[in-house]
Amino acid sequence: MSPTICPQCGSTNTSPATQPLLYCRDCQITFGGDHRELLTTTRQIVLNTYQQGAASQNLTFTKTPAGATIEGPFLCYYPDLPEIYIDHQQWQQLLTDFWGLYVQDWKAVYRPDNAPESGDCAFGWDLKIIIADQEPLLSKGQDRYPPYWSALMALFTSLGLPNIGKALGQNFLQLQAQTS
Repeated sequence: MSPTICPQCGSTNTSPATQPLLYCRDCQITFGGDHRELLTTTRQIVLNTYQQGAASQNLTFTKTPAGATIEGPFLCYYPDLPEIYIDHQQWQQLLTDFWGLYVQDWKAVYRPDNAPESGDCAFGWDLKIIIADQEPLLSKGQDRYPPYWSALMALFTSLGLPNIGKALGQNFLQLQAQTS
């Protein structure tokens, strides 16, 4: 069994603390825990990726009585993609897999160590999770993705969604080539 990756620093130097919690020996955080309650209280997930001053893409997952809707627009790929509907079982599986990526433990901001705090960046992303009866969970990145980013993109593409998380900037470079 491979070690669990720390959602904040990406280290594999992790160990079980008090189950179901885990501990990162490198950045010394405790993460994980029971996320079963989040399966019933998550109302919306909004993910945006963008290039500074240019294009942006977003995915919005919204809980409905029958399951959930997934909306774009996916400007770089499918500008006219209609809403996608998933049933209650698919929504629950999506949330189980989503919370299994330790998103509740992601840093508020991911950026390269030498990056200025001014917010000037070539590429970025932000994730907002609306949960009933609590403040939204927010995480964002500037020219850097969290350790579980690839797994998050794999989860979304498993639903037939376009991959908006290619290597930093590749999705926007593709758009620029298409419009030139």
